Amino acid sequence: MKTNQAIEQVCFDKTIEPIDPAMVHQVKLPSGPIMPVAAFGTFHSDWAQDYMKDATLEAIRLGWRHIDTARAYENEEVVGQAIREAIHEGYISSADDLFITGKLWNGHMSPKDVAPALDSTLKALGVDKIDMYLNHWPWPNVHTPGCAGDHRNPDAVPYIHEEFMETWSEIVKLKKAGKIINIGTSNHTKKTMELLLRDVSDDERPVCNQMEMHPLFQQTELRRYFESEGIVCTGYMSLGSPKRPGRDTFKEHRADLLDPVIQSMATELGVSPARVALSWAVQRENKSGGFVAMATRSGWISENLKAATEDLLTSEQILRISGDGTDANSGIDANNRLIWGQVFLWPEADGDWRILWDDSQVFETREKYMTYKAAWQAYMNVKQETTL
Repeated sequence: MKTNQAIEQVCFDKTIEPIDPAMVHQVKLPSGPIMPVAAFGTFHSDWAQDYMKDATLEAIRLGWRHIDTARAYENEEVVGQAIREAIHEGYISSADDLFITGKLWNGHMSPKDVAPALDSTLKALGVDKIDMYLNHWPWPNVHTPGCAGDHRNPDAVPYIHEEFMETWSEIVKLKKAGKIINIGTSNHTKKTMELLLRDVSDDERPVCNQMEMHPLFQQTELRRYFESEGIVCTGYMSLGSPKRPGRDTFKEHRADLLDPVIQSMATELGVSPARVALSWAVQRENKSGGFVAMATRSGWISENLKAATEDLLTSEQILRISGDGTDANSGIDANNRLIWGQVFLWPEADGDWRILWDDSQVFETREKYMTYKAAWQAYMNVKQETTL
């Protein structure tokens, strides 16, 4: 059932003129191909699912040529329908006009499941190869679709490198078979990336990492590490995803688009706060990365893409947002992580979502993890016996 709130946020206006895709800034991947920095996102809150096909079709009409998808979003077939309709309407001549990013879901990280998962994605999208295939999360932990924030899977595990490498090996095979053009990661930490890069050859390296990045959560140090290794970074939650699912919303969170610096800059420039945030995403760090953004209004879809066509912000304005590590220019980064990932926690994390990100529980082998698990369980047993 479509709610009034949802209907109010959806408006497709065919009188809005398309943006020339050639005007959109692109980055060259280490593997050679170029990638539009602006990716139209297809991650949805529950209310937006009914509109994803039309929104994606409208995005293509308006000039978006990079579509960001994932098996976990449960709408690859809908996105495929939009692509086919875009071809039929003449917005694009074929799917080859698009740069499509897909992702291997956690539940398909068993080596035997990787190839079938990709085949299902290709079939749903109606393509025979995918431009970028990301491993969605570093561990195979799954959650029930639509689950609440307190959901926990008792079989969840931390990052175990030898097992991740088995998954990565299958992704590499599919790249060598021609079904994937570029391979990458999503939500990797510095430690998990160091281990991956240590154990792969040059043609098996990831060329992109997708990570949460927005004005109040900039991840500058981690981004610079990835880029020092030749890995392009693109950011999700670029607008703070104000309509994200309830399980990812906490009282500690701040809204990027309501930040006083973003608001005042939007007033100065006569644009929306969203335009400021996305212009910053494109222009920061020498225009070396990209962003993912979704909207369901033609005006917003067009406005978001414009951020990748011109340098709206001055260097002084970028400095006001990014800062430079000095008291005089502190910037607005507030370490305001929006995706805690608590639904992926394993028992030994003891309910602390920060362990997902701080590399304190990363294991080379299953054996080392099991040793740690046994020690942790012994400690918990003593604690339970001795605590009133």
